[in-house]
Amino acid sequence: MLRFISFLAEAAQKRGIPHLPHPSDGTFRGPDAARHALNTIRDVALGETPITRKIDDKMSYQAIRDKNGRVGVKYKGAGSHYNFSHSDIDKQHGHKPYLAHPLHALLSHVGKVLPKGHGEYQGGFMSTPETRVISGGKISHTPNTLKYETDAKSEEGKKLKKSKVSTVIHTKIDAEGRAHPITDAKGFGSHPDVHQVDHIVGKDERKLSPEHQKAVNHHVREAEKLMKDHTYGHLAGHKDHLETYINSTVRSGDTPSVSGYKAHLAAHHDKKIAAVKMEKTKAAKTAEKNNSLAHVDKNKSAFQRSFDIHHHVQQATNHLARGLDAASKHPFQTSIEGNKSGGEGYVANGVKIVDRAGFSAANLKASDRFKRK
Repeated sequence: MLRFISFLAEAAQKRGIPHLPHPSDGTFRGPDAARHALNTIRDVALGETPITRKIDDKMSYQAIRDKNGRVGVKYKGAGSHYNFSHSDIDKQHGHKPYLAHPLHALLSHVGKVLPKGHGEYQGGFMSTPETRVISGGKISHTPNTLKYETDAKSEEGKKLKKSKVSTVIHTKIDAEGRAHPITDAKGFGSHPDVHQVDHIVGKDERKLSPEHQKAVNHHVREAEKLMKDHTYGHLAGHKDHLETYINSTVRSGDTPSVSGYKAHLAAHHDKKIAAVKMEKTKAAKTAEKNNSLAHVDKNKSAFQRSFDIHHHVQQATNHLARGLDAASKHPFQTSIEGNKSGGEGYVANGVKIVDRAGFSAANLKASDRFKRK
């Protein structure tokens, strides 16, 4: 069995940040992942674990100052490589202005704040001046789903207005490609051309209100009760399907259930069956579907218990994210389509602390609208 920490280490072999799991989804991946999820939630709620703030950026990128002092930037997407000149960007991404424009701005300015000496970093592009809005005494930009707004005359507002590029640099990448969250801005410079969004959560922002602490503790205890003597063998072959199903319920607002999962699983198999023409292949895929659904029926109680554990871990996570948002002293206020909201979430111990009923649901729906367009 692959231990959860080993899983994270293996994923980190790719340069930069690997996909960060939701703690609740970790409960589908065995006892180690489930315990890691609960321990992380408990420690963050106690204010004992260093955490960073997730920032809803427009584009993820990497930047490097090489051994010769040259600064390069690249889109984090697969197959991209470092650009050390504007002509490099045009050659690689000239046909994609939505990538080329941010990279040009970053190449021109991000080197002004990177630490001196060789180093590689990961960050998020937020905005350039033409995408910012000044209205009613406020200045804002909306890189993705969240609108970030602050008083235009505040220190933060003035920095954003004056800057030529806004970015968050949240991760240091070591020589082996492993990602290390930046929890101390020491070594980074400051320059009026570069607005740096603060992603570091201070100690005074980690203290939850008694109300939020009580809610987190309740759901952690309920999850622990259900996890006692719980087995995970029934989840073999279903972990990825379960996570996809959970995302679909975040979109729809439905409560995860065994019957709902069976319907999701049946639709998945029906799509595969419809995609083939040979009767022999259709028969094989139909048998695969029937066996998969029969397995769920045979282990109905165990699957329901897994959903109950997932529910309590996710509720604990939601309350934790809301509690951290309430304690936040970040200079930007966030909203989604005109409605006040919390931030994107937080990162701790290799998992993301996100209010899935808030930001995640809105983000998935926004993504769906974009795909339809």
